[in-house]
This record gives sequence, C-alpha cells and structure tokens, in this order.
Amino acid sequence: MPRLQHCGQNVGIHSVLVMKHIRLYVFLYFTALAFLQVFYHSLERLTRGNPGDWAVISIEQGTGAYGVLVLLPLILWSAKRHRLRFSFTSISWHLATLVVFSILHTLWNWGTRVLLFRAFGMGHYDYGIMRLRFLMEFPIDAVGYSVCVGTYMVYQNWLRARELEQQLAEARLQNLSRQLQPHFLFNALNAVSAVMYENVARADHMLTLLCDFLRATLRLPENPAIPVSSELDLVRRYLEVMQTRLESRLNFAISCDPQAESALVPALILQPLVENAVEHGKDPSGRLNIDIAIHKMNGHIEISIRDHGHGPTRSNGGHGLANTRQRLATAYRSEASFRLEQHPQGGAVAEIRIPL
Repeated sequence: MPRLQHCGQNVGIHSVLVMKHIRLYVFLYFTALAFLQVFYHSLERLTRGNPGDWAVISIEQGTGAYGVLVLLPLILWSAKRHRLRFSFTSISWHLATLVVFSILHTLWNWGTRVLLFRAFGMGHYDYGIMRLRFLMEFPIDAVGYSVCVGTYMVYQNWLRARELEQQLAEARLQNLSRQLQPHFLFNALNAVSAVMYENVARADHMLTLLCDFLRATLRLPENPAIPVSSELDLVRRYLEVMQTRLESRLNFAISCDPQAESALVPALILQPLVENAVEHGKDPSGRLNIDIAIHKMNGHIEISIRDHGHGPTRSNGGHGLANTRQRLATAYRSEASFRLEQHPQGGAVAEIRIPL
C-alpha cells in the first residue's frame, strides 16, 4: 500500500503542475491576443491618417480579451455539461449559453471601460446605444465562444486518446510481465533439479529461496512500474537462489545511487538481463562474477549489468532480451535505450537508460 500511495501522490502532484501550466498558457494566450488586437487597430487608424490613440485602443481591446478570460469558466462549464453535437438539446443549450455569455461580456466591456477611463482621467467613455451594442457584439462573441468550445473539445479528445494509449501500453507491459514470470520459473526449477540428487539439503534451501522470490513477485502492485529499490530486491533474491546452486563459483555486487532508489522502472526489467549474465557470463575458469550498478544522471536512470565471460554472442539475444527491448519500447518509445555489448575489459555488459 505505501508504494501505491507514493505513486498516487506523484500522479496528484503531476496533475496539479499540469493544471498550473495550462492556466498560465491560457493567460498568456489572451494577453497575446490583446496585444495583437491593439497593434492591429492602432495601425488601422494610422493607415487612414488618424491618430493612433494607443491608450483608448489598449483599454478597449484589453478589456475585451480579458473579459473572455474572466467568463471562460462559464464557457467550459457549458462545454462539460453538454458536448457540442448536432442535436436539438445540445444546440439549444449552447445557444442559450452563448446569449448569456454575450450579454455578460458586453456589460463587462461597458463597465470596465467606464471605470478605467475615470481612473486614468480620460473623461467619459461613450459605448453607444446599449441595445444596439448587444446586437453588434453578439457575432464577435459567437466566434469567441465557438473557438473556446472547439479548443476544449479538441483538448478533451486528446486527453481521452492519451489515456487509451496509456492503458494499452500498460496492458502490453502486464502481458509481457506475465510471459516473463513463467520463463524465470522454468529456469529456476531447472536449477533446482540440477542439484536435487547431488545435495538434497541444498536443493531444499534453493526451493525456500525460490518461494521467497515468488512471494515477492506476487506482492508486486498492479502498476507495471516499481521503485528501483524493489527491483533490486527481486534481483538479489534471484541471485541468492543461483548462489545456493553454484556456491563459491558465483559472486555478485550491487551498487545503487541513493538518489535513484525511489525512481520507477518497469517491474522485472532486470530479471532477464541477470539470467542472461548467469547463463553466458562464466569466465574461462567457470566462475561467475556479476556487477550491477545503477546511477541517476542527466534526468535518466542508467543501469549496467556486467559479467566476465566470453562476451555477447548470437545466443545472447533470446526470448528474455527480446522481451526487455519490447517492454522498453512500449513504455518509453524512443526515450529509453538498451544495448548488449562487449566490455572493453572483457565480458559482456548490458546497459539500460530510462527517462525519469
């Protein structure tokens, strides 16, 4: 439960930050719109040989643009309440909301301009005959209302598409994880069977460790991503199983940057890489030395698993590594990388780079 709560808190914080960014972008959009309107109308007067009258135009266009911003919650409430469709109910609802919006916007323009003219000592502001002004402003308000509703609908469709894409990616990752667990279990049981007739006590100890590992995997959250510290705990349990079988022939070292321990990675992403190192990483004397290092660097988690064997061969690219590549591509697309190469000092090194 603490892990799930931690993930939920991260999601909540991310949502708040996204909303702050959206509000800022909306404010900047209407500010830019006001500046462009001031620029356009001032130049339009100058091209006719009239004074630019920047102060009057700035107040008029500024109050008009920010008036839409002030009334934007009304537009969004209407769009949420009834999606714009070609139906009598939807069209009637939005027409009624448009009329209310246009009346309020026109009253806002009149009231704020009168107040600002008085505040800046610019005299009386003449907004004309109000009943005609309501009719004059209505077409412009209809365009503004339509743009706001249309933009909101596009944004909502984008959110739904992104959510569906994320759900599909999570389903694929869960399916790949299910494929990985039987693959590991098959290899682990083979390891037990290899020693059960030679040393029953050792085989029994291996089965105990194997049960501990399987219990740990069953306790994994539904979320396909887990903290690095939990992933390393699973790796350590697996290597302890193998160390019981190989005894002094297997040595492993795990180092992890403390800042990277809480970062999220796909569950069991290291398992096939460690299995591959155990299977192919024996040095000429038959000993296994496996080094696992995890660092946080430049907004990424960098993972390396090195053995001291003969280096990567064609047989190294089996089901487990193909599964790893596919899971990384599904979860992060081109933002993550995986490679298996010859280490300069001998042996093979598998490297994963995952964005935070």
